[in-house]
Amino acid sequence: MIKLAIKDLKLFFKDKRSMLLTFAIPIALITLFAFAFGGVGKSSKKNKISLLISDLDHTVESKKAIELFDSLKPLEIKMSSIENAEKAIKKGKESCVLVIHKGFSDSLKTGNQLPLELKYDQAKEIEIGLLQQSLIPTIAMLPFNMVNSKAAMGSRLSNLAGISNPEVKQIIQAQYDKLFDAISKGRKNTGEEKIRSNRSFMGEDIKMTKLIKATNNNQLGLIQAVAGTAVMMLLFSVAGIGMGLLDEKEEGTLKRLLYTPMNPLNILFGKMLSINIISILQLLVMFVFASLFFGLDIASHLFGLLLMIVATAFACSAFGVLLASFAKNRQQVQGFSTLIILIMSAIGGSMIPLFFMPSIMQKAAVISVNYWSIQGFYDLFWRNLSIFSTTFMSRIIVLLLIGVVLNSLAVIMFRKNILKLT
Repeated sequence: MIKLAIKDLKLFFKDKRSMLLTFAIPIALITLFAFAFGGVGKSSKKNKISLLISDLDHTVESKKAIELFDSLKPLEIKMSSIENAEKAIKKGKESCVLVIHKGFSDSLKTGNQLPLELKYDQAKEIEIGLLQQSLIPTIAMLPFNMVNSKAAMGSRLSNLAGISNPEVKQIIQAQYDKLFDAISKGRKNTGEEKIRSNRSFMGEDIKMTKLIKATNNNQLGLIQAVAGTAVMMLLFSVAGIGMGLLDEKEEGTLKRLLYTPMNPLNILFGKMLSINIISILQLLVMFVFASLFFGLDIASHLFGLLLMIVATAFACSAFGVLLASFAKNRQQVQGFSTLIILIMSAIGGSMIPLFFMPSIMQKAAVISVNYWSIQGFYDLFWRNLSIFSTTFMSRIIVLLLIGVVLNSLAVIMFRKNILKLT
C-alpha cells in the first residue's frame, strides 16, 4: 500500500501539467482575487475614489467647500466643466460628478437646501455608496464650518417651520442661538447619532441623477453575465480548437499535408479561418440566446454588435492559434491555456466586474483581451454609444491590433515548432 502511494506521488511530481493545475493555478487565482477584493497591503494607503467636481457657483463659499472635500482622505478631487464631466461618465472613464449649482453661496447663508447634484453611472452604484459615506457628513457640517453658522441654521429652522413673520423669525433666531452654542460645544465629542441628527436637520440630501441607467431590457447584470461569460468561454474554445494542429502533427496528418504542393503556411491560414468562423458563430449563438431567453436588446445595436463580435473573434482565435504554435505538445497547451485564460478573465472583468476592483486592478485589466471586448459590449448595451464614437472604435482597433500581432507571432512559431518533421 505504501509503495503504491509512493509510486503515485512520484508520477504526480513528474507530471508538470498536474503540478501546474494543482498548485500554480489556485495560487495565481488567490493572488488575483486578493488584490481584487482589497485583501492585500493592509498597511498601504487605501485606494481613493475619484470625484469630479463642477463648480457653477464660482464664489468664495463654493471654493471653500471644494477645499473641504479635497481634505477628505478617501477622495481624489478633480475639477472639470459639466460638459467634459458628463462626457467622461458616458464613456466610462469616470463614475460621477458633483455639481455645485448657482446659488450655493446664497443657500448656505440663508439656510436653504443646498443646490448640490451628483450625476453618476448606475453601473458604479457600489462606488457611489462608498463615496456618499465620506461626502454626506462633510456636506452636513458645511454650515458649522463656513459663513455665519448661527444665522444660517436659524434661517434653516424658520424655513422648515414655514414661518415668514420677521418678528417671529427674530425670536426663533435668538432662541436658536442658545441651542446652537450647546450643539457647538457638543460637537467636540460628536457621536454617530448626533451626526445623523445634524444631517437630517440641515437637509443635506444631494440630488442624485443617473446619467447612465438601464434601458429596455439591457440590465447591468445581464450585460456583464453575457459579455463576461461569452469572452471567457470563447478563449477556452479556441484554445481547444488550436490543439488540433498538435493532434494533426502527432497523428501524422500534418506530415502528409506538407508533402503536397500546398504552401505550408496555407495549413496555418486554413486553421485560422476555421477558428475565426467558429468563434463568430459561437458569439452569435450566445447573444441570440440571451436575447431570446433573457430579453437582451440586440436589435437596437445589431451592426455594432456584429463589429464587436468579429473583432473579438479575431483577437481570441489568434490567441488560440498562438498557443498551439508555441507549445510542443498537447499537454503544454492545456496547462498554459488554462492558467493564462483564467488570469486574463479574472483581471479583464469576466469573473468580477471591473467596477468592483481597486484602481490598480482596473489599470492592469488593459493587458487582457477580455477587457477590450467586455468594455466594447458595455459601450453598446449600457452606455449606448454610437459605433462611430472614438471610444467604441478604439476598442475595435485594439482588438484588431491584438489579433494581427498574435497571428504574426503564430506564423513565426508555426515555422519554428509545428513544421519540424522530426
